[in-house]
Order: sequence, then C-alpha cells, then structure tokens
Amino acid sequence: MSKVLHYEYTAPSGGGPTLLLIHPLGGDLHFWEPLVHLLAGKAGCLRCDLRSAGRSQQVGRPVTLEDHARDLEDLRLHLKLNQVIPVGCAIGAMTAAAYAARQPERCPALILSNPTDKTQPQARQMLGERARQVIEKGMAAILPDAVDKAFHGQPRDLRYQQYLDRFAAQDPDAYAQSILGILDADVTSDLQSLRCPALVVCATLDLLLPPNHAQAVHALVPGAQWARLEQAAHFAPLQQPELFAQLTLDFLGSKGLLATGLKTQ
Repeated sequence: MSKVLHYEYTAPSGGGPTLLLIHPLGGDLHFWEPLVHLLAGKAGCLRCDLRSAGRSQQVGRPVTLEDHARDLEDLRLHLKLNQVIPVGCAIGAMTAAAYAARQPERCPALILSNPTDKTQPQARQMLGERARQVIEKGMAAILPDAVDKAFHGQPRDLRYQQYLDRFAAQDPDAYAQSILGILDADVTSDLQSLRCPALVVCATLDLLLPPNHAQAVHALVPGAQWARLEQAAHFAPLQQPELFAQLTLDFLGSKGLLATGLKTQ
C-alpha cells in the first residue's frame, strides 16, 4: 500500500505498457478483475481503491478530482513507473482526464469509458440526495435501485451480484464523501488541453451517462477516437470486458504502444 491508496499491480511483460485503471464512483479495484484477466501478458495493470473507497485511506471530508489526481501521481512515483495509460469509467473517466491533463509527460495515451465532461445539474441533485440518504440511513437506503440503474439491460448474473454485494458493504460515510467531492466537478478545460492519443467509449444502454455525454467529451478532446458498445450499460469495461479489452488492445496497437510481437486478435 502506498501512503494513501491500496493497490494491486501486475507488471507488463516484454516492455508492454502499464494501464492505470480508475474505477467509477461506488466501486473499487475489484471492478477491473475481468479486464485484468483478459489483458494478462499483453499489458501491465495498476488498479487501486481511490481515496475513501475500498481499503484506501478515508479522510472524513469530500474527496475531489484534485485529490484523486495527486494520489494517483503519488502512486506512480511510489512504484517508480515512468509512464502510465489512464483508463477510467464513468466518474472515474473524469479522474483519468484530470490526471492526464496534469501529467501530460507521463501519459502517452488515455481511454475514457462512459465519460462526461461535468456533473450536470440533474445529476448533482440526484447524487446530493443519494449522499444524504446513505449518511442518514446507510447503504441499504439506495439499494438495489442505485446498482440496477447502472446495470440496465444486463443479466442479473454473478458479475451483477458481486458488484451489488461490494457496493452494499462499503462504508456509507466514505461513499457520501466521495459523492460530495464531485458534485461540482468539471473537466472541460482538462479535456481540451489533452494532446495524447485518446479513445472515448460510449455504451448504448447507459441510463446514467447516455451516449450524448460521451459525444460531448469526444468533441472536446483533440483528435480523439470513438467507439460504441451496443450491449453495455453504465459500466462498459465490466459488462462487456471481452469487447472492451479488444478495443483497448486495438487502440494501443494502432498507436504503437504495445510491445513488439503482441497480437491484438
């Protein structure tokens, strides 16, 4: 564990890249397990519990994107990694963009899944009410609705149940502080400042951040590529990991960021 963040790191083999996997609000590093399995031997994977999530340090105050960006840079330095490729999902994509904008020399590429450029007024109201409910009544007050919306159109299988169980087990005050820290989040200027190759991935069935949010992000990032997953909802890397892994490898390969000799098919 670094000073703040609990993490798991699988080093790349043969000179491949290291992906910095940033989970969505309410998640933890286990969110990435299917993707890590699929990328084994093709890319290194660094995944962590963000501050006030999972087993990482809780600070008893709202945790902002600035906090997360600093924590991630501290983690990179702790592991003495020269470069990382941030991969973020949903609110985690905002964190990924904020980190890449602050550390351009350390981020040769960026992947944003189910992204948005800012917390919109309607989402701000909904999330603020969610924070109030969990502080007063615990995580059960927002379940299963909070998870079911994120899994719209998805099977209620083991993957769903494992995510639901971990979501329900988290500390309600820590989750509320994570929410409160992003109520006014806006990465518009960060997205506009990016100069590294970027891939923006949207999901057709996402009710919480529909494809128009990803389209707005795509329009802000100079030269960004675009992909759409038709059968995924709010958590594309978890709900369609095979397709997301292939998108990732194809994108990295097209930018010359995979180790020589690794196949993308």
